[in-house]
Amino acid sequence: MTKKFTALLLCLVLALSLAACSDNKAPAQETAEDSTVQAEKGIIRLATTTSVNDSGLLDSILPVFESETGYEVQVASAGTGIAIGYAKGGEADLLLVHSKDQEEAFIAEGFASTERLSFMYNYFILCGPSDDPAGIAGAANAAEAFKAIAAAKAPFVSRGDNSGTHNKENKLWEAAGLTPGEADEWYVSVGSGMGDTLNKANELSAYVLTDKATYLSMKDSLLNIGILMAESDDMKNTYSLIGVKGDAEAFVGTDVVINTEGANALIDWMQSDEAAQLISDYGKSPYGEQLFYNIEK
Repeated sequence: MTKKFTALLLCLVLALSLAACSDNKAPAQETAEDSTVQAEKGIIRLATTTSVNDSGLLDSILPVFESETGYEVQVASAGTGIAIGYAKGGEADLLLVHSKDQEEAFIAEGFASTERLSFMYNYFILCGPSDDPAGIAGAANAAEAFKAIAAAKAPFVSRGDNSGTHNKENKLWEAAGLTPGEADEWYVSVGSGMGDTLNKANELSAYVLTDKATYLSMKDSLLNIGILMAESDDMKNTYSLIGVKGDAEAFVGTDVVINTEGANALIDWMQSDEAAQLISDYGKSPYGEQLFYNIEK
């Protein structure tokens, strides 16, 4: 009787131990899964242009937003055309870009959850060799400078990548009444980002249109070119925010998920007084001058 009782007691203890192990294991799995879901909910995918990212601005200001809100911002930077392509493919929750025509087309095609929210600007600049063979330093504006470059057949390097900078360049050529292309030996199209384009212009001692921030971040290695024209009225460069529409027609029937709540949080913060102060202060320390300017509300 005692042996049977002991055996029965051992079986009961074993059963209770297994149940306890089972009960302890399930909550651990749930916690890991919950943690993954929370992490996914906290990610905001920002597609932006190389000029605003390579300048270091986003690295400077986004950690403040992340610290205050708990969101994680994942930045994908490319030319504006490619950045907008990310959004159209459902790979971005919002855009920060600088090409009005492309932005308006994106909205017209039904991909936007917001209007075009212009909130800051800077200036494109024209760089070139110090001897300035086309004499653009005295030009009244960028369009006149472009005319002079073409007349002198002086080397000019273009991004050629359908970016906001490339589109701005095309508008300046149009304003000058010119359409340079492959037939013009002096006109070199790189088909790449701003850094590669500046390096090529430096290699050829050529003229180039660039954003000021990227030039300043690279100027120590650009020994053959310098700033020849800056802050011309026709070289103003406006940046806008646009949210991506989660239920856009193009996404129906797909597995695209847009973090609208996170995108709206970042959009609101980027237009806040706090962000405005950070934006206006950026550049003064590393470059000795303000690089971006807020558009007054």
